[in-house]
Amino acid sequence: MKRLTYILTLFICLAVALPSFAVTEKEMDQARAIAAKAYLRYANDGSGYLDDLNAKSMSELEKALKAKEKENIKAFKNIPVPKDYASWDKQKLVDYWGNKAFASKGLLDKGRIGKSRAKKNLNALKISDPVKEEKKQAASETAVSNAKPESRATQVSTETQSADAAVINNVAAADSVATQDASELLSDPLSADLDSDPQLEKAKDHTWIYIIILCILVGVVVALVVFASNVMKKNGDKYKGTISTQPGTLQSSSDGNAMKEKYAAAIASKNEEISTLSKKVESLNTQNNSLKSNLEALTAEIASLRTRIAESNKKISEYESALQNAHNHVAEAQSATRHESIPQQQVNRQAARQTQAETVRRQPQAPGVRSIFLGRANSKGIFVRADRSLNPGNSVFRLDTTDGYAGTFRVVSDPVVWEMVMRSPVETLSGACVSPDLTDTDGMTKVINDSAGTAIFESGCWKMIRKAKIHYE
Repeated sequence: MKRLTYILTLFICLAVALPSFAVTEKEMDQARAIAAKAYLRYANDGSGYLDDLNAKSMSELEKALKAKEKENIKAFKNIPVPKDYASWDKQKLVDYWGNKAFASKGLLDKGRIGKSRAKKNLNALKISDPVKEEKKQAASETAVSNAKPESRATQVSTETQSADAAVINNVAAADSVATQDASELLSDPLSADLDSDPQLEKAKDHTWIYIIILCILVGVVVALVVFASNVMKKNGDKYKGTISTQPGTLQSSSDGNAMKEKYAAAIASKNEEISTLSKKVESLNTQNNSLKSNLEALTAEIASLRTRIAESNKKISEYESALQNAHNHVAEAQSATRHESIPQQQVNRQAARQTQAETVRRQPQAPGVRSIFLGRANSKGIFVRADRSLNPGNSVFRLDTTDGYAGTFRVVSDPVVWEMVMRSPVETLSGACVSPDLTDTDGMTKVINDSAGTAIFESGCWKMIRKAKIHYE
């Protein structure tokens, strides 16, 4: 029985020696400051200066706050501090300031997000051991010293006589009684006599054996842990892509490498395609700019041609006026010689025609203007022939041009031409002229040009664009 009492006494001493963790007032204030800092950091995006602050208390935290955070912390300070925190363990402390505090009313929704950071920092907080072994032992000694010596002796004697029966029938009761005996014996001066008991000496020897056995068991456990870690390591080698020993780094698997290579090839192909399209776009832009330049040049050239055509039309009008004056002079000469004989009139008429034809041939031209004598125009508006000089019997129109590509045309002012077109006006004039009555030539002797027509040189021949207007006299 004494041996069992001694073992239980050692067990009680070990239990008393274990630290009893509890929350102190300082730790409670520090935990509150940690939670408040996390709330303030998420409540205002501009509170990045709090990341470098490591406040140990609420007062220290409030001293370092700016105006915005001082306003936001008012709602957090309204969260009540429980009065029974002295009996809390670390888990209760983390749960209160990491969960329940952030669920309180009046807090900003953005600030509630900081509870995860608060939990992390609170878990890293170390809780001290305010209740020391010496205090418990002193309290135990004080309680035991108040007991009477007679009661302790009687209780030890009773336990000695009924130890075997108590152990067999009720193990729990025996343990309780033995615990009380051990406490009394340790606090009683008479317990010093137990050190000289040979059975206690033998129990001490057995204690060393227990310690050795415990060390062996610890070694076995360590060996099992090492074996299990090796097995897990071997199994982990079969699979790639697991988390490496350094946080934040990943071991890529073969499938992952294949996917990366596939994506890299696809991106490279797209980049090449984009580069090719960019070059094509640049080439098209260059061609577009070239076409714009050509268009501008052609536009300028067309404007220049239009100016030159207008000038040519003006000069042709002047030539026609001069020719008309010549015709008037001829008519006056004819009227003056009416009294002459018929043969003489015919001679004079022939001479006038020759003079007029010679006038047409020798009519002065403006600088840069070239005259071309054209034949009749067919149904498609194409002149059937073109000559450098007047060809009687074939030439019908005179075309004046400055560039050889565009010009204006009129019926040639020549009596021979007039006589020819009067005989067949539809065939010779309808393809390039318009008149109020093209076929009414009875009694008419000459063709008057009201407005010039326009023609262009295309596919090796002159083509009518706008018809000339004429009438007969």
